[in-house]
Amino acid sequence: MLEVSTLYLLLAMFGFVLLGILVIHHHNCTDQVCRKRNEIRRLTVDLSAKNAVLEEQIAELKTKINEIDDQIALLEQRQQS
Repeated sequence: MLEVSTLYLLLAMFGFVLLGILVIHHHNCTDQVCRKRNEIRRLTVDLSAKNAVLEEQIAELKTKINEIDDQIALLEQRQQS
């Protein structure tokens, strides 16, 4: 049988190893969270830029629709005259 001091030493070593594993795991998880946060920021910027382009295209299309509606109305007035 092992002596009590040896058991305490083994228990302390096991505790330090467990603590080291926890610190490494925490560091790894923190890095993953930072990477995901940066990825989300990048995607947000990309989507905002795409959204701005689409909003501009929608505005242009609305203008074209209004012009076409005006032309149709003008042609209908000419036909009725």
